[in-house]
Amino acid sequence: MSDDDKLPALRKQISAIDDDLVKLLEKRAAIAKEIGEYKKSKGLPVHDWSREQEVLKRVLERPLQLLDPADLEKVYKEIMGSCRHLENLEEKVGYLGPEGTFSEIAAREFFSDAGNAFVPYDSNWQLFRALEAGTIDYGVTPVENSTQGTVTETVDLLLDSPSIKICGEIEVKVHQNLIVNPGAKEKDITTIFSHPQAIAQARKYLQERFHGVQVKETFSTSAAVKQAKDAGKTCAAIGSELAARYNGMEILGHAIEDNPNNQTRFIVIGKLSMRPTGNDRTSIIFTLKHEPGSLFHALEVFSRHSINLTKIESRPARHLPEIWQYNFFTDFEGHVADAGVALALQQLAEHTIFLKILGSYPKFIPKVN
Repeated sequence: MSDDDKLPALRKQISAIDDDLVKLLEKRAAIAKEIGEYKKSKGLPVHDWSREQEVLKRVLERPLQLLDPADLEKVYKEIMGSCRHLENLEEKVGYLGPEGTFSEIAAREFFSDAGNAFVPYDSNWQLFRALEAGTIDYGVTPVENSTQGTVTETVDLLLDSPSIKICGEIEVKVHQNLIVNPGAKEKDITTIFSHPQAIAQARKYLQERFHGVQVKETFSTSAAVKQAKDAGKTCAAIGSELAARYNGMEILGHAIEDNPNNQTRFIVIGKLSMRPTGNDRTSIIFTLKHEPGSLFHALEVFSRHSINLTKIESRPARHLPEIWQYNFFTDFEGHVADAGVALALQQLAEHTIFLKILGSYPKFIPKVN
């Protein structure tokens, strides 16, 4: 084969493979539709999110020579989303808005674009209320930052909600940026807007570069970008590249966060319980009795059953009439359906005056670079 013939021949092979892929995708969609119709006839939930997690886990366990597992995961999420779209099963996913927040970035990374509609909400409270009312199917909201710690509002809303559960989680590397109107210079800036967490994450940068400049808090980083846009060249915002693109703004400073390893953990909330996958996390909130050794005995339960705690943090127990009572927000490895976990929770309840299971869900698996 001459060099002139090689490229057309290789492209012909690609075209043949594409033809086969389309046929297989059509076959998969037909089977998925048949499964959906069967579930409807039996009164079963048509969308089985736990099953989708199992499919992803099985696919990603296959040995790969060239494909990046993260790219393969995205492809399969879109395939499964397309099958839901075929059955008119589009789901609404809410996130803390407006458009361009890190919550939107997390939502779009976790869910597929196909088969889902993304809806921004102005506050966490509105997001939770929409989920309670059934206006959306799932929500995505920040729960913890590696630099600034727990997002206490999210924990309080989980505590107060009667039916919302944690269904999943995703970690997003957060790069904060100084965003300005086109043509604005650093010397022009007199006011900087952003969310309190973003301001805290870039505190050193602000003190060194913008000492004396007025810093104003907003309810989200994207709202800050919109506010800076409307205010003109003397105002800037701290936020995501996505927010800058949405608003036609420029980035004057890239990755201005103090900690280069700055990450935020987002939770996916819904009303469905997730089946165990073998690699799960459980989140709970409990309040202890005022007795000597009560915290020791509570934690000893997890040690006894070889359960690894990944987080424990105390918060004032607003739901109890007594002052100086504290809730313990706790994450650990395992699923409530696991025998050891179920027994541990049963024994933990003996030491508590309040215990709420927030959800068992698949653990986030960091992508290998």
